[in-house]
Amino acid sequence: MVVCHCERVSHRKIAKAVRSGCFSLRTVCEETGAGRGCGGCVSSLRQLIEEHLTQVRTQEVPLEAT
Repeated sequence: MVVCHCERVSHRKIAKAVRSGCFSLRTVCEETGAGRGCGGCVSSLRQLIEEHLTQVRTQEVPLEAT
């Protein structure tokens, strides 16, 4: 699914950026190029970043800690 139509950035590219350590809107946009055109995707980007951050955080918690 394309998230940023201006720069043709996909949902997968956003997920990959978050997994590689881009944890803010600014760093995801720098890494992927998303959000540099009209800005219409910014709210979707924020939501996707938060979803992927939740997944990353869940995976990093050792089983002994839960």
